[in-house]
Amino acid sequence: MKKLNIYLALIALVLCVVIIIRKNDLTLSKIATLMAITTPTEVFDFHTADAIAKQKLKSKFSPTPEFKIPGLDGISYNDYRQIEYKPDVAIWKNLALPYQLHFFHPGHIYSNGIHIYEVINEKPVEIPYDASRFNFGDLPLTDDFAELTQKLHYTGFRVHYPINQKEALEEFLVFQGASYFRAISKDQVYGLSGRGLAINTGPKDKEEFPIFESFYIKRPQKTDTSITIYAIMNSESVVGSYEFVVKPGETTTIDVRVKIYLRKKIKRLGFAPITSMYLYGESDNPILGNIHPEVHDSDGLLIQTNTGDWEWRPLINPKKTQLTRIPLDSPSGYGLIQRDRKFKSYQDEKLQYHLRPSVWVEPKGNWGKGSLYLLEFTTNLDSDDNVTTFWEPAIPPNLNEGHEFQYTLHYTERSPKHHTLGKASAFYRGVDPVFPKEKVFTLYFTGDYLKSLDKKTILTAVIKNSEIPPELIRYKIEKISELDQWRLQIWYPSAEGESDWNVFLKQENQRITETWIYRDGLSK
Repeated sequence: MKKLNIYLALIALVLCVVIIIRKNDLTLSKIATLMAITTPTEVFDFHTADAIAKQKLKSKFSPTPEFKIPGLDGISYNDYRQIEYKPDVAIWKNLALPYQLHFFHPGHIYSNGIHIYEVINEKPVEIPYDASRFNFGDLPLTDDFAELTQKLHYTGFRVHYPINQKEALEEFLVFQGASYFRAISKDQVYGLSGRGLAINTGPKDKEEFPIFESFYIKRPQKTDTSITIYAIMNSESVVGSYEFVVKPGETTTIDVRVKIYLRKKIKRLGFAPITSMYLYGESDNPILGNIHPEVHDSDGLLIQTNTGDWEWRPLINPKKTQLTRIPLDSPSGYGLIQRDRKFKSYQDEKLQYHLRPSVWVEPKGNWGKGSLYLLEFTTNLDSDDNVTTFWEPAIPPNLNEGHEFQYTLHYTERSPKHHTLGKASAFYRGVDPVFPKEKVFTLYFTGDYLKSLDKKTILTAVIKNSEIPPELIRYKIEKISELDQWRLQIWYPSAEGESDWNVFLKQENQRITETWIYRDGLSK
């Protein structure tokens, strides 16, 4: 009789489960996903984040809520900086951990509210918005602000770590706005930005900005040298899951793992994008009478091909927006580099362009054939991030399958250490008064090997131009002892129009420098 009662009870339980499943429209896959998210014994990892992204793919896209607060929305950046997160209430403040979290308030241009979870013992716990965590300076808050705060969300977060001094936690990583994020290494200040994805980025296309709408931040252990952050991306065209393993230090690195699902076909899908600012450099005239000799977060795009060749493309502020396509087969790396590190080149104590990071993208695995794009749009403002580079695979992702890729971001000082060839250190354009019908380029090359060469060493320059015949180009190369660099001067016919230059130095038959690639006639 007892066995019969047990059997009847089991049957009743099964019937209840079936009714609940039908009533809530739960499939087995949904149940598995929910179990993966809520069961503490399971590990919260990239596969968990991917399961959350897949669930979003099954539903219609819904934009993240916007919170436009009277008195805060649209205020200037300087006013927005008055909203300060109180350090005393930082997440993990009293846990003696090497990291702490601060949050960003809605205001200025940031109105998209996001969800932020702390993953504790493999279980995500949402961190709710709390107005008492902020000081608002002398900003005028409306009478209904207390009521508004009941439904607000944070718009981003930043991570603190003792990156410069062992006992002082300092901000080194920020996620805020669409899929943008910034990081620094020791002794650096913020500059260029990473992005999760670039969609239809180009001069004539309507760009789409996908959003990291939720973050899952793993609580670190006391001995952890890295912090792991998961993010869910959502937009009209894509859904994606991201894993960021961030290791701060002398050279901060971020290991990125991504899986993207398309809601619809996309004209141009850019992976591992970097966005920066270039207003003018030593080869340009200052914009609008600016007193600083140079103004830029990056001064060139560096590429290493899969054959080990190195290419350096100086950035420009073009007369009109330019999108340059560079076909490549599984590049070894690329990055936007701030090569000029001399304070006298910028003379800006406030913005400190000489301390801005360079970012080197190191692909993991074989990325196959594709193209690296470089977008440069014209601007007169140093507040405009007018440079973007990203990778597009030759074969676009399939609509019915996810597309996964991985890479590491290195926040370096100049070029990566394994780039040992001579490097173009400076570049000037002008006219030689002795030869008024000609233009002249002056390039400087530096590097350990070049410095070791006696000034009597005979070097040759390989110079190619897409429009000018070789016989109309002449050059002179010499070592400038005071600079410990080699100077190359190139004279060519003065004419209007655009052309492409490819230049490198050789010693006998051995290439000893990177290839300098410049698009003449496009810059302001």
